[in-house]
Amino acid sequence: MKVVMLCEFYNETLEYQENLLTKYYIKHGHEVTVVTSTFESVFDYYNDKHDNSTPPSTFYDGGAKIIKLRYRYNILNRLRAYTSISGILEEARPDLIYVHDIMPNLPEAIRYKKAHPECRMIMDYHADYSNSGKNWISRKILHGILRKWFLDRARPHLSKIFAITPTTILFLHELYKVPVEDIELLPLGADLDFCAEVREREEGNILRRKLGITDNAIVIVTGGKLEPWKKTELLIEAVRALPSLRLELVIIGDSGPKFADYKASLLKAANAMLNIHFVGWLEAKDIYKYLDLADLAVFPASQSILWQQAIAMGLPLVVGDVGGQDISYLNLHDNIVILPKHRIRADCLVEEISRIVSDPDCLKTMGEGARAVADEQLNWDRLIERTLR
Repeated sequence: MKVVMLCEFYNETLEYQENLLTKYYIKHGHEVTVVTSTFESVFDYYNDKHDNSTPPSTFYDGGAKIIKLRYRYNILNRLRAYTSISGILEEARPDLIYVHDIMPNLPEAIRYKKAHPECRMIMDYHADYSNSGKNWISRKILHGILRKWFLDRARPHLSKIFAITPTTILFLHELYKVPVEDIELLPLGADLDFCAEVREREEGNILRRKLGITDNAIVIVTGGKLEPWKKTELLIEAVRALPSLRLELVIIGDSGPKFADYKASLLKAANAMLNIHFVGWLEAKDIYKYLDLADLAVFPASQSILWQQAIAMGLPLVVGDVGGQDISYLNLHDNIVILPKHRIRADCLVEEISRIVSDPDCLKTMGEGARAVADEQLNWDRLIERTLR
């Protein structure tokens, strides 16, 4: 099958949904073309720092054709349309068009689908109230009128609309008036093939020795984009309060220039604590290696793809729910401790970390639950089949 994916950002070194979809489509013998923006830096992408003088390019990643296009227009970094994709679609002749998010290039995809009725088109959606629709203008104008205009025209031609979380389903239903029964949950999966390779090579033990971490230490991992809403300072404070538990904290990720002061505050908070390791921004494959050295993953607030990756590596999780980010769909086997917003405090992290790591049976049971959830919910071999139905 020939698949064309339209997405806003693609970087071959990362472990985002688009990368893994591409990898597993290729694994199952499908031909993939990805149409995306000229963004290179994930920090520039999330901070809307786009340089439209960056030339378009075409290259191959693991057998997939990646086409990076300039924007034809960019309205306040909220509505961004690529230069024409009609020629790309005609050349690729897709059997499936997979659109990530509500994109202004949807009308061209619709025209192609009308001219080639044998082609199917699906869309997935990532926004929820925790990361979008935070004010009246966003909810009523951006989502309620502008983006809705594109989605309303696309819906008759979409075989399925997928949402990555239950709260995304609610967002689509309330702001875009999409019936709940027309939306299907498609969680962000993880690279279980690579997870198995990492465990087989015992990469975690190799890293423990590299970092000087003893075999009997309990390693906690956290990270993502180091930004204030992650509340990483609470975890550092909790680890400082538990000197008797032989804890080691590994922090994956970086802040980018915009939040350099926040990262500096974390470094200051961890000053002189030899059991806290900042390992920086890692390429996708290295992330799993660092997760393999851990016994527990703790994310005080704000979701990250690291949550799914940690589950895929069989780690128990402690996470903070700041609201609008329901993670219970990945807590099918009591493998996650979910702190409600009022309990996202250092003392509550101390309580939960101490309870879990002091009970080897609890750690083991939660880890086994995580591995079961990974196979049931995060397995891309199964997830891509749902997109190809």
